[in-house]
Amino acid sequence: MASVLKLFCSKRTRSTSEAVITHPSSYAKQLILGLSLVLLYPDYSARGAQLKRYEYSLPRMGSIFHIELYAPDDATASRAAEAAFARAEDLEQIMSDYRDDSELMRLAREGARAPFPASNDLYDVLAKSIHISELSHGAFDVTVGPLVALWREARNTRRFPDASDLAKAKALVDYRNIELDPTRRAVFLKRAGMKLDLGAIGKGYAADQMLALLQKRGLRRAMVVAGGEVAIGAPPPGESGWKVAIDAADSEAGKAPCTLVLHDAALSTSGDSKQFFEINGKRYSHVIDPFTGVALEGMGSTTVLARDATTTDALGTALSILPVVDGIRLAESLPGVAVYMVRKSENGWKRYSSRGFPESCLGRN
Repeated sequence: MASVLKLFCSKRTRSTSEAVITHPSSYAKQLILGLSLVLLYPDYSARGAQLKRYEYSLPRMGSIFHIELYAPDDATASRAAEAAFARAEDLEQIMSDYRDDSELMRLAREGARAPFPASNDLYDVLAKSIHISELSHGAFDVTVGPLVALWREARNTRRFPDASDLAKAKALVDYRNIELDPTRRAVFLKRAGMKLDLGAIGKGYAADQMLALLQKRGLRRAMVVAGGEVAIGAPPPGESGWKVAIDAADSEAGKAPCTLVLHDAALSTSGDSKQFFEINGKRYSHVIDPFTGVALEGMGSTTVLARDATTTDALGTALSILPVVDGIRLAESLPGVAVYMVRKSENGWKRYSSRGFPESCLGRN
């Protein structure tokens, strides 16, 4: 999911755009040795240790991934960040639809002939995907891959997809044609030609996994931004939470950004302010409606708040596709989930929110 978030933490000493990996090579050997051992890491946030703030950024999954954390020393911070980025690289090799040798692409080639033995990560993210698909009645659907391929071409050529090609691709889109075997943790695709696309859930899953790794190493005061999907741990020392400013769709209209202070939570914003294209004078989003097979039109953004980034990532897409009333109803039916939507109408920007969304974003009409 494309996200339009601006992130900052109080007492910042370096801007996010300037963040780089610090001295990675000097700890590479130690990192490899450390990963070969079963270690019990202390909880640094609970020990009263003097913690310092660190920032790291690296490209992963076609985006810049960013880590901010508090650690007692350079070595502890660097080793943990390297391990977290390595985890993201492993997940990219599993879930990428750009790499022919990824596990996801092997599933597309082999999964319609016989049950495909999936890794724990691929099985878990597909199980979560089907759950969100069921909740949203198909508004979120990872089998949208054939449509994604058509619209990638349309974006490059600036030509609307051929109607017959759309119909053929749409016929392959139905999450109910994914069959999971929990005993063998295998995946079967009921129709030949199906292609899965994890672009609307993969980065959120990666953010959760990276944060979990940092927390297991005792670094609970951390935040991971995976291409915009945000997984947030315990707050920085002396603060009530991490400050997150949402760059909603109406920000260009001169509106002050909505700022949240969050800890132990996740946030995603799906919008077309940066990822859009035009065909014959019409503006299209990168988000594809699986019901119609057509990319969304119009301008807007959807911000989802929940406990984990896997959920916020997937729901951000689903609630962008559903009518506003249905999206709010779905969000309010899920424990710990809240949504804030901005939509462009003939009369200007309209803003909607579910119960439970922080008040700092409300009353902006």
